[in-house]
Amino acid sequence: MRILLIEILLILLMGAITPVSALSAESGWNEAGVRIGIQADSKHVFFHQYEAFAVYGLPWDWRSASGWGATPQANVSLGVLDGGGVTGFIGSLGTDLVFSKNGFGLTTDLGISANLFDRRQFDRQDFGSILLFGAYAGINYRFGNGIKIGYRIQHLSNGHIFYADETPNPGLDMHMIGISYVY
Repeated sequence: MRILLIEILLILLMGAITPVSALSAESGWNEAGVRIGIQADSKHVFFHQYEAFAVYGLPWDWRSASGWGATPQANVSLGVLDGGGVTGFIGSLGTDLVFSKNGFGLTTDLGISANLFDRRQFDRQDFGSILLFGAYAGINYRFGNGIKIGYRIQHLSNGHIFYADETPNPGLDMHMIGISYVY
């Protein structure tokens, strides 16, 4: 969450220094790809994640005169989570904010999502719920031909939002790498 706070402060600072205009961006499905990931921290059950994803561009784009700006997107993914010899379905629906500069291939993004599992327990790991909330921060590079590669660190947790404090909430941190095509 410190990364999120730092990026928000940098955007606010950037906005205070340069005027920002809200442009109408073209909305629609604009990216599809796959991601794979491994667990970031060591626990008694080790996890792998595999997913296909698609991105829907929302109709806003906030840019400064220098070309720096932020664009919101909606995203969806379907995949599998494997841990402790158990494989289960994971699906997500979320939104993110992409920070970029016009004509520059490097971007960063911050996002949140709702994640649905088909089971709450993988071997000895009990997530306490089949509904988990996610947050992530990523860095990506888009090549001129539309191919994009990226890395993200993501966290999944039930957050005790709908559950009693004694419900398990171990959370799961994953290193994810992806490749996609932006059209």
